[in-house]
Amino acid sequence: MKKILFIFLSIIILFLSFNYNIFNRNKNMNSNTYESYSEYLVLSKIYQEKYSSHTKYGLSIINIKENEREPNLINNFNNYHKEYKFNNYISQVGLQGYLFSIMYNKLHVSIKVMKIICCILLSVILVMICKMIYKKINKLLAIAFYLTFLLSPWIAAFSKNLYWVEFTWFLPLLFSLMLINNYDKKKIYVPLIFISMLIKCLCGYEFITTIMLSTISFLLIELSNEKSNKKEVIKTIFIVGITCLLAFMTALFVHASLRGNGNIFTGLESIYKEDIARRTINLPGSNQFKDSVYAESIQASIFQTVKKYFSWNTDIIFGINGKYFKPIIIVTIIILIINIFIKKKKECKKDFYMYLIFLFTTLSWFILGKSHSYIHIHMNYVLWYFGFIQICLYIILKIFKIKKLEGK
Repeated sequence: MKKILFIFLSIIILFLSFNYNIFNRNKNMNSNTYESYSEYLVLSKIYQEKYSSHTKYGLSIINIKENEREPNLINNFNNYHKEYKFNNYISQVGLQGYLFSIMYNKLHVSIKVMKIICCILLSVILVMICKMIYKKINKLLAIAFYLTFLLSPWIAAFSKNLYWVEFTWFLPLLFSLMLINNYDKKKIYVPLIFISMLIKCLCGYEFITTIMLSTISFLLIELSNEKSNKKEVIKTIFIVGITCLLAFMTALFVHASLRGNGNIFTGLESIYKEDIARRTINLPGSNQFKDSVYAESIQASIFQTVKKYFSWNTDIIFGINGKYFKPIIIVTIIILIINIFIKKKKECKKDFYMYLIFLFTTLSWFILGKSHSYIHIHMNYVLWYFGFIQICLYIILKIFKIKKLEGK
């Protein structure tokens, strides 16, 4: 009973933090309004389904003039304006738009309540992730994850957004951790990983490399465990990796079917030319993004892009300014070097292994999604919270030799 109460209290604390921005000092990142430009796509779909017509896509855009969005849509939600023009947003399926439109128009759930539901789901999932980490690794790492989730202004900022549906980012990781703790239950957790990854991809392809790598991150960490069955772990990594790719491909085929009006190959060609190549390849003789930030993002090097994300203008976690990000990285590396090469602590090799895994998990999107990352520096800092900030905090906390917390 005490454990249940503790988990419930932990969820409540996270929810209150996210919902009321308790540890978020940046006014521009308030969870009620952050990324409203993206959330507009969902609100527009809800409005369109309410007053105009049904569409095959889950997201749409309301324009009052050519390429000019209605600036006060949320304030005009209960009024029909004939001058509104609806355009489908075709870059993804938009599962969240379908879902929230049904909730609002059929079940009469308010926008405010839908945001609260997103916030609650995220809080539950993050606490359960911490619980699984405690069960599999140790209490101190679980605490580092929980404190980072609780005190991060970036996790809080996305928590209630109806477009980003942040809880979908972490659901595959939760099921993967459950699988690690129950290898004999693959028939349960592998399908759940597939479904959760499919849901994420149907809601959008953003951050997908980081989310996929986070799903296998603790399986990779498990390889450093001397007591683990290496053959079983490698087999599971392969199964989970293929499952994630199949989920992505399934979402892509569904998307292609919509884009191609039932013809998947036509749809795939459209997606490649209009969404992938157009945004990632500087086509010879093409003026597709002439004199724009998009052209700059295509031409920018990987180094130029990644470099942007080592300079912060927000807190890393509450009370720790972003200017300390580079010093924190240097300090954690120094601690690892001292522990591994000078003090000869074998157990610290696992810390270094985790450090690298979480680092590359974050960097994967900065590198493979270079064009997106080069432009969207106002939001992609959140990718550091898929384990990297947590492992840095963990390594620093271990200096204090809190033996009771380092044990399971």
